[in-house]
Amino acid sequence: MAGSGKVIGCLVFGCLIGVLGVVLIPVVNKVIHNMVVDQIVLKNGSTGYDNWINAPVPVYAQYWVWDCINHMEVLEGEKPHFVQKGPYTYREMWPKENITFYDNYTISYLAPKTYVFVPEMSVGDPQEDKFTTLNIPLMTIVNLLQYESDLLQMLIDLMARGIGYDTFLELSVHDILWGYKDPVLEFAFKFNLMPSPYFGFYAGKNGTNDGEYVIYSGEDDVQKVNKIFTYKGSTSLDFWSDEYANMLNGTDGSLNPPFVKKDQKLWLFSSDICRSAYLIYDKEYKYQNIKLYRFVVPPELYANVSMNPDNAGFCTPTIANCLPGGLLNGSSCQQGAPVVFSLPHFLYADQVVHDMVGGMNPSKEEHQILFDAEPLTGASLFVDKRIQINIHTQPYPHIAFLKDFPKSFFPILWLNESASATDKVVHDFKHQVQTPQTAATAVEYGLLSIGVLLVIVMIFVLIRRRQVTAPLKLNINEKTTDETKPLLAGTT
Repeated sequence: MAGSGKVIGCLVFGCLIGVLGVVLIPVVNKVIHNMVVDQIVLKNGSTGYDNWINAPVPVYAQYWVWDCINHMEVLEGEKPHFVQKGPYTYREMWPKENITFYDNYTISYLAPKTYVFVPEMSVGDPQEDKFTTLNIPLMTIVNLLQYESDLLQMLIDLMARGIGYDTFLELSVHDILWGYKDPVLEFAFKFNLMPSPYFGFYAGKNGTNDGEYVIYSGEDDVQKVNKIFTYKGSTSLDFWSDEYANMLNGTDGSLNPPFVKKDQKLWLFSSDICRSAYLIYDKEYKYQNIKLYRFVVPPELYANVSMNPDNAGFCTPTIANCLPGGLLNGSSCQQGAPVVFSLPHFLYADQVVHDMVGGMNPSKEEHQILFDAEPLTGASLFVDKRIQINIHTQPYPHIAFLKDFPKSFFPILWLNESASATDKVVHDFKHQVQTPQTAATAVEYGLLSIGVLLVIVMIFVLIRRRQVTAPLKLNINEKTTDETKPLLAGTT
């Protein structure tokens, strides 16, 4: 009996241990959830706040320029052919400044970007390496005046010829990025018609910010963390022709809300292309035993209006001005310059776009936009934000040197703004997030397993005891019965 009591006690203990393991599953999950929320929200002392101010992952901006190898033939109407040169790599730093917290759980800040050249990650010297490309200030002026009188356009023709203003220029990579003095801009600058005599896609921008952001801290709702409330004082954009296109959605991509689901869209806003965009789930994989979800910008985001009617608002000034699929008219946010955005090598662009130029070799793996996020915390361990800058060209009948110019979307350069987790970042993530989560999971499921195993063993012991005891009693009874019988048959 004493042995049976111990077995039953162990059985009860096993049940309690198993129940404790089951109870701990939601409890531990809630504790982990609260710990993540506490560290992700943007408040003084949180890990998310520290990482938001200064990104722990190095960010690089890499540039490839398109060298036009048949520019003389292009002037005669042939389609342009290109060879890319690059990458030319710059370390990009954009710490948050002028940070102000408000009572409605929002934060305002500025984020000046500074670029430092990284020679060991580049193919050459950007100040020495040259390439042949379009005279973009000239094409901008011609584009702005194309609907003016024929006489004015002919005057532009005469002026360009008079000052030796060429359609194509041989520029250095440094020139196209950080600026060179342009004779027409210099002339206009003298009469206060232009803010600078220099042209370059980043001219005067190194060390400057792109405007004030106001974002949500996430303290009242962690799913709103780092989502943009206003940009330059407005809750929407004004570059596009409908409300949907002008939506100001998502984050800036530097910090995402936690608890990422495969069926959700990740929205982000890019001031470079003046619009919000979304990414969708692509695949799950592991990096150094860390589970990651890859999100990519889908082809339909760039599709023409017949394929994706939501893109009608990006046709400016009206739907009659829609571009082929894969292109975004950026002139409305680039001071009227005929700038057209696309993915590198015209990835996902309609075939008509590819037919206009030669030398493009699009690859999804090399040219798509992607975010690899850890689903629990939302941390982006790998990011590739890629974009190509093109100039819309066409014949201009009243300008002699452009009357035969081919219609095309002339690529100038493409860039990849990337961030990749270092070994230290991966180690710190495992130590701060993965190890405690693994330990807690091991405890809860360990208790459950021990409890179930103990119950199974004790039930087995009880069954075994019953099987042993039952035959023993039967033998005793049989022996007692036999002793009452005569020793010899027939004996009285």
